[in-house]
Amino acid sequence: MYSVLGFLVSLVSVGFFVLIIYRRLAYGPEAEGLFTLFAIAFLLLGVALFGIGLLGEYVGRIYQQVRERPRYLIQAILEAADAADEHEATPPQAAVLRQHSR
Repeated sequence: MYSVLGFLVSLVSVGFFVLIIYRRLAYGPEAEGLFTLFAIAFLLLGVALFGIGLLGEYVGRIYQQVRERPRYLIQAILEAADAADEHEATPPQAAVLRQHSR
């Protein structure tokens, strides 16, 4: 969202800069450097918004990938299938040996 907004602001600032150049050539200098400074400021603001949007999309995709991962990985089941037949009242217990840290 911010990347699209940043791109649009940069595009508008380029159009504004072209308009400033046209007015300077057609009518002469109005205020020395003021509108050129605005055009450059809008261009840099657009680039900054684009960068923030790009970074936000990157962090958001990482967050979505992390949410889909399990908290723990089961590395081994300690009870064998034969032992489970002897203890039908208790279900086989899985041992969590390490926490998933990726």
